[in-house]
Amino acid sequence: MRIFVLILAMSGVMASSAMAATTIFPASVYGTTGNVVNAANAVGPANGLTSTITRAGGGSTLTLQFSNAFSGLNTAITGLKSASNVPVVVSVGEIISGTAVFSATTITLPNAVGPNFLVDLSAACATISSTGCSLIRFRVNDPGGSSFNLDGVSGVAAAPEPAVWAMMLLGFLGVASRLKRQRKMASVYQKLSESFNVPI
Repeated sequence: MRIFVLILAMSGVMASSAMAATTIFPASVYGTTGNVVNAANAVGPANGLTSTITRAGGGSTLTLQFSNAFSGLNTAITGLKSASNVPVVVSVGEIISGTAVFSATTITLPNAVGPNFLVDLSAACATISSTGCSLIRFRVNDPGGSSFNLDGVSGVAAAPEPAVWAMMLLGFLGVASRLKRQRKMASVYQKLSESFNVPI
């Protein structure tokens, strides 16, 4: 019974650690090219205020920078494409030696994007940096000059921090130690019962 309670307690600790590993990092506008209106509205959770990215010349881009590097696994994007289904390409990047470097691997958003639309950018991020990416770029390149309204970008899942891994490892060691001690005590009781010929 005790070991069951211990395992339940440790699973609670690990679950809370896993939850702590998912963070919504603050973001800011890193830069824009072409025609981008109200860029700051794209930062943070969806609130009904949008940033409009319109194709102009060779294309328009909006780049956001997060305060911490993220894995790119669960990036929530909220917005609505225009009726003409303008293609919006998303890539991630990192500032390396003072220069913003973006992944060659990109994701094209579907024709309609709603609340809590999650994209997996982890493979693209891994091509740039092993410690995560802090930049995300939206590019509109539509010959018709259409636009994309972006309401918010949030819900960035970070890789577990070293402290979280350490906590989980300590939990597993604690459970293993407890199991080993119980096995040892069972062995001692068995030997005693055999010595005195008393059933346990």
